[in-house]
Amino acid sequence: MERPDTIPPERTDRPLARIVSSAMLLHAVAALIELGVVEELAGPPRPLDDVARALTVPEERLLVLVRAAVATGLVEEPSPGLFSLSSAGDHLRIDDPQGLRDLFRMCTHGDFFQAWTRLGHSVTSDRSAFAIHTGQELFAYLSEREAAAAVFNRAMNSSTLAAPLLREIDPAETGTMVDLGGGEGATIAAVLRACPSTRGILFDLPHVVEGAPPLLREAGVEDRCSIVGGDFFEGVPRGADVYLAARVMQNWADPDAALILRNVREAMGATSRLLIVGHLPEQDRPSEFLEAMSLSMFVLYGAPLRTREQYEALLASVGLSLHEVRRVPDGESIMDVRPMP
Repeated sequence: MERPDTIPPERTDRPLARIVSSAMLLHAVAALIELGVVEELAGPPRPLDDVARALTVPEERLLVLVRAAVATGLVEEPSPGLFSLSSAGDHLRIDDPQGLRDLFRMCTHGDFFQAWTRLGHSVTSDRSAFAIHTGQELFAYLSEREAAAAVFNRAMNSSTLAAPLLREIDPAETGTMVDLGGGEGATIAAVLRACPSTRGILFDLPHVVEGAPPLLREAGVEDRCSIVGGDFFEGVPRGADVYLAARVMQNWADPDAALILRNVREAMGATSRLLIVGHLPEQDRPSEFLEAMSLSMFVLYGAPLRTREQYEALLASVGLSLHEVRRVPDGESIMDVRPMP
């Protein structure tokens, strides 16, 4: 019989238990979004039976999801039977300015989620888990599936990095900016709104930029932004003051990334800059979030995140140098790249 004053041994299974729990709770949160519970719980605490009536779902079954969400910290129960979103849960709302709702939806949607089951196979091959699961690389897959492309584009459009990026742009020196792989134009639109003297060029695959005109028109910048369909593996618009590659370089393994950068280098003038936006892990200070993002890039594209040292070597191989880095802890950093003399 254990003595009362004996200190129980520390549980060694806690890290594993946390991972297992997170894998299960993830689905509860996805269901709350799908059913519209998140929007119903925005604002003051509400009785669960009121929420269930509004959504026409059985209260006792809804309670299973909501209790799970309370355990995640995304939902609060300030009084028995009354529930509301926590400050963290507010990021799951449709109008979340950080775009975390749409990013979460992409990560838990269909083939984006199911591709993770092929991660082990991917490690033993030279293909991404997504390609193994679907039979196609991501962008080829999206070009043939409108619904999945809409989920992907919303995740990219709603989580633009406008504020940190704008701090790196001098409007007086940015007559023209080319947004490479800019999707439907959310990022270049944000830049042009803040820099009224700057002109933009949105550059992406032709079928991708087809969705850009409504977004640019709504932002009020369509008269200052040209839309160019093309392939940055073949070449990019020449002579711009600033080239922007936001969430682009981390999507490609070194051989493809080098080809893109080589084409950018050939298009740059002597005073042009390239701004690379992306997550930048540190080998000596691993971050759980950035390592998870690196793993996500590996699953989707077969290309884990690069460190600063790896970027420097890649850039030098095509005649570019890393001039300065504005690191954002657990966020997307900005690398200022210049042509080598």
